[in-house]
Amino acid sequence: MKRKSAIRVVIAATCLGLATAACGGGAGGGSDDQQLDGDKFVFVNWGGQATEAATKGWLEPFAEETGASFVTDSPTDNAKIRAMVESGQVTWDVVDNDIGVGMSNCGTLFEELPEDFDMGEIDPQYITDDCSVPIIVQAVGLIYNKDTYGDNPPTETADFLDTKNYPGKRVLWNYPTGTVEPLLAADGAGPEEIFPVDWARVEGILNGLGGDLDLKETLAQVSDTVESGDFSMCLCYLGRFASAPEEVQEKLGIVWDKTYLAWDGAYVVKGSKNKDAAFEFLQFLATKKGQAGFSKHLAYSPTTKDSLEGGGVDVSEEFERWLPDFNEDKINVRYPYDFAYWSDNMDAMLEEWNRITSG
Repeated sequence: MKRKSAIRVVIAATCLGLATAACGGGAGGGSDDQQLDGDKFVFVNWGGQATEAATKGWLEPFAEETGASFVTDSPTDNAKIRAMVESGQVTWDVVDNDIGVGMSNCGTLFEELPEDFDMGEIDPQYITDDCSVPIIVQAVGLIYNKDTYGDNPPTETADFLDTKNYPGKRVLWNYPTGTVEPLLAADGAGPEEIFPVDWARVEGILNGLGGDLDLKETLAQVSDTVESGDFSMCLCYLGRFASAPEEVQEKLGIVWDKTYLAWDGAYVVKGSKNKDAAFEFLQFLATKKGQAGFSKHLAYSPTTKDSLEGGGVDVSEEFERWLPDFNEDKINVRYPYDFAYWSDNMDAMLEEWNRITSG
């Protein structure tokens, strides 16, 4: 979907390099440009390490620069967003969300960006709709427990489904986007064979895992389970483990083989009572300087142009192990996020996923 022509590249001097206060919210005081002093907004994302990274990397710098304050909540819950909007009782302002959901609800559940919004620093390949700023490029790959498999570790994504030769608990996020694609990839589907989704095939894959399958309701629960060591394999968002303690990371192996790549969008909830602060924050996220902080705390790539590997966004050497940008030679097949398909079919996809996982 192309952006409307009114959203153009402009010089947004007041928005470049905005920065935020402590979670829960006192306003910061590091700049003379405190144009949002006294304004407060609620930021929502998927929780756990992602909330910590957003707080330290985005929200605190933004508050310090602008005088705004904030609170955080989690996890992102689109049923809750719909209920808020339909009732007129909107208590969330900015939400880190699935692009597929955002695209299909742009203008209804989420506010359209102002006409003079500056997207000039965003890589155009990530722009999907008129409501969001693309954020945090993520990779889903196979993680395994080294203690479980010793000298016979999995070497390809298909091994996730091989419970005979590689027994043990398999962990998945109980959400279709970013889970269906890696599962079908493990079952041998090529990138061009993922959509339209063969739900009978997906159901067969899950049934085949039987009692070895452990579905987690949130990404934070997935991370906690993996870090606890109570798992054998996981098709996981890899970047969430770059900040794990060293003794935890030493026990985690990565199989890049078939890697799923996606990104999120930052949206302002329709009817937000704090639109000024919310849109200023989105404008901050639309800059290289604004996005850079997150990547210092969690190994997700920015969506701004030419940012990594000498492009101005510093990533610690420890994070490189978890980022696809630094592991191209290990990736055999890439599975891109088909945001248009998800947008057109999100409700049906959620219904099918819930049907086959609720039994």
